[in-house]
Amino acid sequence: MATADADMDHILCVDDEPGLADLVGKQLELKGDCIVATGVTCPEAALDYLAGHAVDAIVSDFDMPAMTGLDLLESVRADYPSLPFILYTGKGSEEIASEAIRMGVTEYMQKETGTDQYSVLVNRVQNAVRRYRAEDQVDTERSRFQGVFEQASDAMIIASNDGTYLDVNAAACELFGRSEEELLGRTAADFTIEDFDFDTVWDSFRENETDHGVFPVRRPDGSIRIAQYAATANIVPGKHLSVLRDITQRREYEKQIRQEQERLQEFAGVLSHDLKNPVAVAHGHIDLLKEHVTDEQADALSEVEDAVSRIDHIIDDVLSLSQQDGIETEMTPVAVSAVATDVWQRVQNGRANATIKDGVSVRADEGLVERLLTNLFRNAIEHGGATVSIEFGGLESGDGFYVQDDGPGIPLDAREEVFEWKYSTKNGGTGIGLKSIQQIVESHGWTITITESTTGGARFEIVT
Repeated sequence: MATADADMDHILCVDDEPGLADLVGKQLELKGDCIVATGVTCPEAALDYLAGHAVDAIVSDFDMPAMTGLDLLESVRADYPSLPFILYTGKGSEEIASEAIRMGVTEYMQKETGTDQYSVLVNRVQNAVRRYRAEDQVDTERSRFQGVFEQASDAMIIASNDGTYLDVNAAACELFGRSEEELLGRTAADFTIEDFDFDTVWDSFRENETDHGVFPVRRPDGSIRIAQYAATANIVPGKHLSVLRDITQRREYEKQIRQEQERLQEFAGVLSHDLKNPVAVAHGHIDLLKEHVTDEQADALSEVEDAVSRIDHIIDDVLSLSQQDGIETEMTPVAVSAVATDVWQRVQNGRANATIKDGVSVRADEGLVERLLTNLFRNAIEHGGATVSIEFGGLESGDGFYVQDDGPGIPLDAREEVFEWKYSTKNGGTGIGLKSIQQIVESHGWTITITESTTGGARFEIVT
């Protein structure tokens, strides 16, 4: 049992001699450290007291009329197997001592005359309480570990010094595709591929006392599951814990991503080689035609130029997305407000207008910030129309900037999806621009969120 006050040892004293139980209790309180004692005159009263109070130890006489001290010990052990019980008797014998030890008494001590005996009694009582509390804490931790061990979603295995499995949880059985009986008594070498050198790995683990890596699990049907593991030696002496997590699906997903990346790179190579040059030629001829057309033709030619510029911009976005290792950033101080002003001069068309607020600067890759703002401004124009109003400025927190418009906005349930590949809220849109925005933001270690502007349009907030 735990004591009601963790700083005090609560001792229950039992003796049928009038006043003796209280006397023993007072001596314990006087000579002991942080002891509170309660005295009762019969074993029945002791059991009643135990039922309603927290007690750390019992000090009991042996020779009592209705129940002896051994009878009381038997009753106490039925409900409190580890509670310290000190048999403190004036009528002792080897036979009584032997029987008390057999029944699980904690200490056996004969009463003597004088008060010196109480110092010895206090020492024995408090040592017994310390051991009891320490063992109780160990039992609590063991129970907590066992609960985690059994219920964990990750596979857990306890092995002996030679790697033999001593205990496994349900998740381990599921990972290995085998029952507990099929796993216990065997080693990891029995459940992996031939190329996995278990002996070398295990010897290294025993030397270093920790290890982590990847373990191929061979199931009874011949299939292989890939498990990521971490091992810790001597969670208790001679017992070693391994925790394994099935990452087979993650590996498959990573493989698919690599394949998609390779295909995207091939596609980007085609764009770069087969489209970039024709687009450059188209831009050159448009510049030549501008000198020899009427005003009416100039308007049409301007539409053609915008379309070719759009193609050029999409090619750049696809090339950017195709970089397998992500975008490399060259970080320098960037006057973002100035970049925004330059970008707006290039992308504006129709009667759209933009308010660019001064004073926004960050440490970033200037070329990527330029592409980021280009895509944000173009996105606002494409979805807000020729008369859209756009605003750029710094966040109130000072840690970033925003671009907002008075267009139709982005529905709440679509704000996560808009950054997905090929997603677009506009018919005929590619979705590449917003994916490119996300990639640039992440390459800087920033975050981007979409909210609603004060006019009901879209607001992109980039926190740097």
